[in-house]
Amino acid sequence: MAMFVGLLLAVIAGNDAVQALPLSVCGSDHPSKVIDCDKPDLGSCGNACCVAELTVPNSEPATVYGSLKSALLTLDDYEFVGGDDLSQYNITKPEPFRFIAQGRHSAPKYSGESADILNFAIFPDAWQGSTVRMFSVSRIHGALGDNGQNYKTLAFLSKKFAGGAELAVRYGCGMQETAASEHDLPRLQTEGLATPPSVCGSDPSKVVDCDKPDLGSCGNACCIAELAFPQTEPASAFASLKSLLSTLGSDGYEFVGGADLTPYNITKPELFKFVAQGRHSAPKYSGANADILNFAIYEDASGGSVIRMFSLSRIHGALGDHGQNYKSISYMKHHFTPEGKVTVKYGCGDTRDMATAEVLL
Repeated sequence: MAMFVGLLLAVIAGNDAVQALPLSVCGSDHPSKVIDCDKPDLGSCGNACCVAELTVPNSEPATVYGSLKSALLTLDDYEFVGGDDLSQYNITKPEPFRFIAQGRHSAPKYSGESADILNFAIFPDAWQGSTVRMFSVSRIHGALGDNGQNYKTLAFLSKKFAGGAELAVRYGCGMQETAASEHDLPRLQTEGLATPPSVCGSDPSKVVDCDKPDLGSCGNACCIAELAFPQTEPASAFASLKSLLSTLGSDGYEFVGGADLTPYNITKPELFKFVAQGRHSAPKYSGANADILNFAIYEDASGGSVIRMFSLSRIHGALGDHGQNYKSISYMKHHFTPEGKVTVKYGCGDTRDMATAEVLL
């Protein structure tokens, strides 16, 4: 039980005092005394996460990709999973992406399939340099907080392959997002679809709610949105979420795990009460390759509930999603509350700049 409590709120880097911490790990002190561990995140992607960008002047994307790959292969606690050259596809929007990569970062207690997921997308800037979009998400279910680890992981890596360049936070990393957009969703219509009703398939233009394709917002494609339940207390919202994930198995959903956070009296950045994780499968991507779903439920000012919902394309190279991450969230929404509204927070094909958002104190 003590280990699980630490998993919820300290998460990634717990370590015995007698054991030397790896240089890329924040450790178990709260707050951490380790450099670059001063941006603890709490539930920005359901679990803790960090999206940041790194500008590398006077270096073309191919060179930067080579340096990034080398760093992931040679640094202790990091791992290179895979990468791809996107130049042949002539991508121009939302950015002229040239390379994509995926890696992992391990801590003493969390490695292998439990290691944090790292995604990267590289594109040229207007000054003959390159920008690396970097994403880190706490992998295990229940990892609402990270003690600053996701930002630390990106900062440590960037210093190794790009010198002293400064990271620009885009989302998460302890940042308070200020912008949001609401989308009224049409009623779900599934008749005549050749694919499962929760899947966009090969012709997403013909499938409802597949009209928000994302490209590289989290290195890979992703979508972060919120769904409000003004008349429902968090415990009931969690029960409904768990039941829905458990019963939509034929539509590709799976409940992985969840936890009650009320004993911890979390008040900032939100009144988080429950956390959960699930998966969404498509015919070609299931099991370990299924998209990751994270959820954090918090109480609003009126005593109702808000569910923060996150979907991430899991496999390396998944720069685009044909609208699937938003679709996975909206499909659940239709079963929750057909007349409700989804509020996009980040990704989901939304190209608004989040870098000006207010940072949490």
